[in-house]
Amino acid sequence: MSSTVIIADDHPVVVAGVETILKSHRYQVVARAHDTDALFDALTDHPCDVVVTDFSMPEGSQPDGMPMIRRIRALRPATGIVVLTMLSNPAILRTLLDMGVAAIFDKRTSLRDIPVAVHAAEVGRSYLSPAIRRLFHEADCADNADELVTRLSPREVEVLRAYAQGYGLVDIAASMGRSLKTISRQKRSAMAKLGLINDAQLYQYLAGIRAGTLDDWSPAIEAAASLRFFAL
Repeated sequence: MSSTVIIADDHPVVVAGVETILKSHRYQVVARAHDTDALFDALTDHPCDVVVTDFSMPEGSQPDGMPMIRRIRALRPATGIVVLTMLSNPAILRTLLDMGVAAIFDKRTSLRDIPVAVHAAEVGRSYLSPAIRRLFHEADCADNADELVTRLSPREVEVLRAYAQGYGLVDIAASMGRSLKTISRQKRSAMAKLGLINDAQLYQYLAGIRAGTLDDWSPAIEAAASLRFFAL
């Protein structure tokens, strides 16, 4: 059974291009939208695996941008989100990841890689276009602990700190009282913000942080006390 996708962009040529490529990769496009009103109508009428949406669609009566992404997540919490954008502000892009966006695709690049982004969103992985990864890398070139805390959310910091100490995601989820899916998403989001695309890079990155630094990451010291087995 093919995966289902909704495509939204205020430029019809972009919708047509994305649809053509996705269909060639056996995705089923169940709805198309050119403004926020049509997008939310489509989301209401057509459950889907992934929604591919432009970040900016100003023509609809309902807000685009961050409020739009927040509403998509609330309406379809299990649906993967791919955001098409020309944004170059790392802070905004990181906020999208915090909100549960799985993939950020730079509209200035070729659409030929859009199936990779859609697949990542479908299976719960992260994808960033090369240009987006470069933005994060340039913004994150410094590596001291204070700067890490400003880049990552407190929960992402806690997950990476535990991960760096050798605990698996299942153990981290159990100790923190969160679902495995949530812990996995927070780990992926942290990796994306740090410009890391796989576990090998994450291990290398964590190994490069001097001993003791990770223990100072968490701004909520009491959270560490709740991880009883970390003190063993």
